[in-house]
Amino acid sequence: MQPDETAISLAEAARRLGLSYQTVFARRHEIGFRLEGCRAWRVWPSRLEEITRPRYKVTRLALRSTGDSSCRSDSVTAPGGLISARQAAKELDALLARVAGAKPRNTTTG
Repeated sequence: MQPDETAISLAEAARRLGLSYQTVFARRHEIGFRLEGCRAWRVWPSRLEEITRPRYKVTRLALRSTGDSSCRSDSVTAPGGLISARQAAKELDALLARVAGAKPRNTTTG
């Protein structure tokens, strides 16, 4: 927060971010605050800037642009070697079928 900064409403924050009010309202605990005795939520404009700031590192981008890949996943291959797109789709379908076919867990008894 900057010393001369005025807090804005969630509706104004949604407008500035280009998001729906419902989206900002769902994240109000992360980005905003509420004064005691008041039901209205407020957001500091500097917090909006912090949220929307890109999170990548410039040095990593520079390394990628020169062709030097420092990402560990680039050198990792599947245990059996490369797999086809058809095989990957088949495995994904099998995993999703298991999840979709599973009986819902009772959350009240643990």
